[in-house]
Amino acid sequence: MGYHHSMRLNFRLRAGLVALTLAAAPAVRADVTLRYKSDVKMNPTIPAAMTQQAMAGMAGMPLDSTLQLKAGKGYSSFSGLTSIYDFSKNEITLIDAAGKRYATLPAADFADQMVAAMPAMPAQAKAMMASMKTHFDSKSTGKAETIQGIEGEERQMEITVDAPAMPNVPPGPMMRMVIHFWTAKPSEAMKNPAVRELVGYHLFASSTLNPIEMMGKMLQQMPGFSDAFEGMMKDFQKSGTPMVLRTQLEMYMPMIAAMMKANPQASPFGAGFDADAPLMTMTQELAELSTASVPDSVFQIPEGYKQAPASDILKDMMAKMSKASPKQ
Repeated sequence: MGYHHSMRLNFRLRAGLVALTLAAAPAVRADVTLRYKSDVKMNPTIPAAMTQQAMAGMAGMPLDSTLQLKAGKGYSSFSGLTSIYDFSKNEITLIDAAGKRYATLPAADFADQMVAAMPAMPAQAKAMMASMKTHFDSKSTGKAETIQGIEGEERQMEITVDAPAMPNVPPGPMMRMVIHFWTAKPSEAMKNPAVRELVGYHLFASSTLNPIEMMGKMLQQMPGFSDAFEGMMKDFQKSGTPMVLRTQLEMYMPMIAAMMKANPQASPFGAGFDADAPLMTMTQELAELSTASVPDSVFQIPEGYKQAPASDILKDMMAKMSKASPKQ
């Protein structure tokens, strides 16, 4: 799996995080606003032209996100998908601002619609992934940090992919992803009303939009990966609180490092590439937390928008995400 396939995997991970964000959104009694800022950094030893190409592609896909909650309704804007959801009706309304369209569907159908909208993985790539072995590990690091005045604790999750034996390729892991989740400590629920609301309604939200089921369906085209991600999501739900303060994903290519040690000219990024550093680092961190009143208009379909099939809106969104994923 080269740079292009790694970026395709990253695209599917981002699509999965869309589902996780929607699934984790609870129905609250008080108004809550959360805004997250995102940052993407490429390995500084990658040739400048390749980095510019990658960043230019991702510039067309918004990475920052907003979540607003009020009286059993929620608004979410994440990675190009804008949604309004009504927990009392178990419905999600997708908003396409560019096309001035909207679609309302049962929450139970959302994962299936997302799966159907995702670009099919080429048969050759699917067969290659089926021959790989995936390993998952999760642990609490014991590290603590205060983010936006909230004490958080870190949990580290690691997914390692072993490639099948290939001629002239050193044995060992082909790719490694390290994901750091910082969540609010349970004690913060007694101190902060926004955290308290999120915790209090987490079980209701999980039963309404099941993140494990969503993630499993969305990754079913990735043999070997679905089980690892399902384990990651289960561990995530068990740790801390449902309030995420920071998420950091680091993607490593240990196979390239092994090849460079055997042959310094073997790297597709040139001899100066530092393969021991992350190929890419994506960070999303809480930048604003507020319990100020949220206007009712936030949860209304904008005037002049026309109803459309959910499948059309999701396919267009996925096409934009796929186009934004850098290729090499």
